[in-house]
Amino acid sequence: MLKWKRGCHLKQQKRSNINLKSESGMTLIELLASIALLSVVLALAGAVHMFGQKQYMTQSYSANQSNDYAYTLSVISREIRKNSYDSITVSENDDALFIDKVETFSKKGSKLLKNNTQILAEDVESFMVSSDPETESIEIVLKSMSEKNNQSKEYQTTIYLRE
Repeated sequence: MLKWKRGCHLKQQKRSNINLKSESGMTLIELLASIALLSVVLALAGAVHMFGQKQYMTQSYSANQSNDYAYTLSVISREIRKNSYDSITVSENDDALFIDKVETFSKKGSKLLKNNTQILAEDVESFMVSSDPETESIEIVLKSMSEKNNQSKEYQTTIYLRE
């Protein structure tokens, strides 16, 4: 039995020997083809990544602007609701809001200011205020600039004053 085990062991050793003369490696053409294929895949992956990054930046800017404008409209609503309808006036150009004859909200350049000092929103294309004496309401429309997000958006609210 011992002879038989030795014979199997020798046969296994012969099989495990690697014959280097019969193996072939990669040719230069195969190497160049694999590098070209890899570069195409990497270029496509890079393009997808850049597109995703640009989309993220655009959506992030748009979301921040929406938050700023929503906050601005809520600040304006709070200030208006603190006062009576008679104490609120709108400028002739409909681009400024006066409370007790003091300019409280106005657009200067591309910024919407409170009391000419505090910046409430940036990248504002237009700020329009209209007053309706019949319903004692004030309508405010903010329009954003379309520099970064390629679309201008309009935000509006109507404030009904009660006594």
